[in-house]
Amino acid sequence: MNILVLGSGAREHSLVHSLSRSPSVHKIIACPGNPGMAEIAVCKRIPFRDNIELVKQCRDKIALAVVGSSKFVEDGTVDALALAGIPVIGPAEDAGRIETSKAFASQFMTRHKIPSPWTEIVVNESEILDAFARNNQIRVVKCDGFSHGSGVHVCDDEKQAQNAAIDMLHKNGAPLILQEKLEGIECSYSILTDGQQWVSFSSSRDYKRVGENETGPTTGGMGSVSPSPDLNPELEKRIIHEIVQPVVDGMRQDSLLYRGFLSIQLMLTSNGPKVLEFNARLGDPETQSILTRFRGDLACLLKDCSMGCLNAVGSEVAFGKHSAVSVVIAREGYPESEAAQPIIDNLDKVKDSYVYFSNCRKADDSARMKFKSGRLISVTAIGETIDDAREKCYQDISRLHLEKVRFRKDIGS
Repeated sequence: MNILVLGSGAREHSLVHSLSRSPSVHKIIACPGNPGMAEIAVCKRIPFRDNIELVKQCRDKIALAVVGSSKFVEDGTVDALALAGIPVIGPAEDAGRIETSKAFASQFMTRHKIPSPWTEIVVNESEILDAFARNNQIRVVKCDGFSHGSGVHVCDDEKQAQNAAIDMLHKNGAPLILQEKLEGIECSYSILTDGQQWVSFSSSRDYKRVGENETGPTTGGMGSVSPSPDLNPELEKRIIHEIVQPVVDGMRQDSLLYRGFLSIQLMLTSNGPKVLEFNARLGDPETQSILTRFRGDLACLLKDCSMGCLNAVGSEVAFGKHSAVSVVIAREGYPESEAAQPIIDNLDKVKDSYVYFSNCRKADDSARMKFKSGRLISVTAIGETIDDAREKCYQDISRLHLEKVRFRKDIGS
């Protein structure tokens, strides 16, 4: 089959790589893709001004479309493809609000009694002050929409949180989400669902802060490991019973069409797991760790899901017992500044890891890549244990020639 992958980042590169190992795949078209995936995909920028034009170009040519970026959910691309009869992995626009609107997600969790932090939604400065007067434990401030990892402030005290809320209101507009700060360990639990059935796509731990030991500003993610070392069978059963099944059931009860990946960001607290937020797709860089471990026929599994015939009993998702570690190499100054012009050389010297490229292009005057985003590449290794994978990953990073970049040295430690 011919598969269209929509997006241009390291997550989409990982999806293309995993799909290319499926025997049923004839061709993968990445739109717009990036030069880093050119060896395993026809990276083609399908020029389209609107969804109608994209549908015309895909009709009778594409057996399955896989959405990586949430942009295509917000823009109604998933809906347009589905209405045209093109099987697609990705939620409809209204269901995708579980990621694209944190206010919607909070109301959804309240309605379906899904464990989550104490939350208040506010729309102006007066409501911000009233909320802090009622609850002086507010420490987390979030903007409502998608913000590439920069729309969240986790604060140390009440005054800092209040100032952050007022500042974010002026910058991002209403509504804002105010929350208590949960204490515990973060992890992600990912599933694939057709709206009725679902299968597990393993767990992972994402490292959001820019600095070692979870210090510094919040980013889109500086690395990940899979499976999460903090999850045991009993805790996984509790996550499934209290969170995963109620989310899938809630989508169905609310008549929200959801066929695709859902990544649930959790805080494992002393009072049990609670949902921090949702990704209406696999997250980045969690995808890189999760799919590098995957050994099943991803294309057939996704096609079944897109047709609404995912069988939770018969669909064996093959992960085995191996672990993966993924380290993000980012631009110097990220996330505050993306002015530095990074250099990444000696990629051919990488021996035991996969390198997944973020949004980039070939330089005009050399074989180097010119990067368009703050995060540049994800170096991902697999091993019998997390320690094995971590050693391979950092050994390969040491083989690279790097200038004007930053990366964390404690991923998986």
